[in-house]
Amino acid sequence: MPTPSAGPTPDASSPAPPPTSSSSARPKLGSTSTSSDASSTTGRRSCSCRASSRGASSRPIPSDRAMLIPLGTDRPLRRATRVNSALILANIAVFVADLFLSATAPDQRSELYQSLWLDPRALTLHGFFTYQFLHGGFIHLIGNMIFLYVFGPNVEDRFGRIGYLAFYLLGGVGAGLAHALFVPNPVVGASGSIAAVTGAYLVLFPKTYIRTLLFFIVIGVFNIPAPWLIGFAIAKDLFLQGFGGGRGVAHLAHLGGYGFGVSVALFLLATRILERESYDLFSIGKQLHRRRSFKRLAKSGAEPWSPSPDRPPRISKSRRREHELDAKTIETRTKVSRLHASGDFESAARAYADLLDAHPELAMHRRIQLDVANQLFKDGDHTHAATAYTLFLDRNPDDPETPRVKLMLGLLYARYLDQPEQAAELLRDAEKNVRMEEERSLAQSLLQDLEDGSGSA
Repeated sequence: MPTPSAGPTPDASSPAPPPTSSSSARPKLGSTSTSSDASSTTGRRSCSCRASSRGASSRPIPSDRAMLIPLGTDRPLRRATRVNSALILANIAVFVADLFLSATAPDQRSELYQSLWLDPRALTLHGFFTYQFLHGGFIHLIGNMIFLYVFGPNVEDRFGRIGYLAFYLLGGVGAGLAHALFVPNPVVGASGSIAAVTGAYLVLFPKTYIRTLLFFIVIGVFNIPAPWLIGFAIAKDLFLQGFGGGRGVAHLAHLGGYGFGVSVALFLLATRILERESYDLFSIGKQLHRRRSFKRLAKSGAEPWSPSPDRPPRISKSRRREHELDAKTIETRTKVSRLHASGDFESAARAYADLLDAHPELAMHRRIQLDVANQLFKDGDHTHAATAYTLFLDRNPDDPETPRVKLMLGLLYARYLDQPEQAAELLRDAEKNVRMEEERSLAQSLLQDLEDGSGSA
């Protein structure tokens, strides 16, 4: 999540430019930058005389003050974390080895360090992987590891151990590419990889909360929605990249990591390589699309499907003769008609629901029947709405609105009444006969969900 530009772009004869820190996990969703010295890590050493002779500071330049420190999530784990813990230990082990070499063999350490970072001016294949395990100082390391500790376990839980390891490393490669394409300075740090992990977390668990230690005006621990916290980090990198702030931090590497993580997670969900959950970002998007589709179908309120003026309704020749009704039932039926005529569809729907309780096969005139069925659906009375739609189909099988009514009844059976077989039959028929492409798309989407849930529709 951080990455500065460290120093001027050198010419071919000048010393190697100082690395920028791609740290993604650090306090305030940022981290400290590395030293502008070619390989100084915490101000306790310098890498080469050539770098320091250019006036490079031997101490790291902090990119910002700590504001937000994630502590954990409310998403439970299904199994123990293995790969994420190993990655944290590997980063710590490399940092300790770097400290040891700095103290015992500084010249050899400097040469080794520069052979492992990612230098856009001298790209190597191994550099795209090894730079992910180098850090410019203790704060840089600990900031990244906090984020990896918080967000990594849940992503590993969903991707599987081998899949998560591949994703993590390739996320670092993607972040490194984004940096190398536009910035000439070398880069070190795990934050590009961790940005990929947090991007995937955003897609997989957008409804979770992050327990966060906040340092801003007040100090305390708060539960912050994951999209807010991660969205803030992305917005911050976009802002600082656009306005040139946060020198010493590789913002493009972070943004490349986020883009990689979000794109890969969405692709895996869309292709069903990764099993979907009800509340991942892909499924939420599909649900919102469905709701918008239905709202557009029903945008005229209780009259969503007025008959086309050039296609008058055809009354079925097989309409059944209704049973003789008692005086109270006739009065209630008259009340439904009167309320409908006055435009009070909600009261008409309630009265018709009472009528159905006493006479489950009693249908109103065609227009009233369709309007009260739609109103019952809007009111969330799914059982009475399904009965009303069924009676409409029973009495008007050749009506021009029949395909749409079958679509609505299929939706009710599939989403609310747990009758997948009846739903599938209605939705297949609706898919073939509805006139609008949007309606056909809705039927196909519902059928696909039925197939996912039961193996076949």
